[in-house]
Amino acid sequence: MDAKTITVVGTYIDLGKIRLASGKILAWDDLDPPHGPPEIPYGAKAELTIVLDAPDYLHGVEGAIWATYDRYQAEIVQGALQSQKTACELRESYLNGFRLYVLLVRDPTKSDAAIDFVWRDPGGLGLQPDWRYPAGAVNESFLRWTKG
Repeated sequence: MDAKTITVVGTYIDLGKIRLASGKILAWDDLDPPHGPPEIPYGAKAELTIVLDAPDYLHGVEGAIWATYDRYQAEIVQGALQSQKTACELRESYLNGFRLYVLLVRDPTKSDAAIDFVWRDPGGLGLQPDWRYPAGAVNESFLRWTKG
C-alpha cells in the first residue's frame, strides 16, 4: 500500500504554538506532550508532514474493491456484484477499533470492472465510501442507490 503524505505549513508564534496557513493554532504539546517544544525562534517557518499508511479498500489491492461499516450494505453490494457474475466474498476487518466489512473479488482480473461497477463509473452504483461521511452518519450514496 502506498503511503499518502500531507504537508502543512505555518509560522512558530511563541510558547510552543504554530499558526498554520489556515489561521488555526497548533500547540506543540498536542504533538509531543512529554518533550515540550524545542527551542525555536519566534517567527520561524514550520512545516509539518503527516504520512498516512492506511489500508486501501477501494483500489483492488489484494482483491479488496469496497468496504463499509454496515454489514447489510456490504451484503447488498455483494449481491449486486454477484448478479453481474462477479464472484466476491465478504470479510470482516477492523479499522481503528471499528468493524469493517470488506468486499474482495476472487478473480483479480475482474477487480477493475468491479470497482467501476461499485463506485468509479458514473453508470454504476456510484457509492461513496462510508468514511467520506461524518462518523455515525448514514451513507447517503447507498440510500440514493437503493431508492433508485
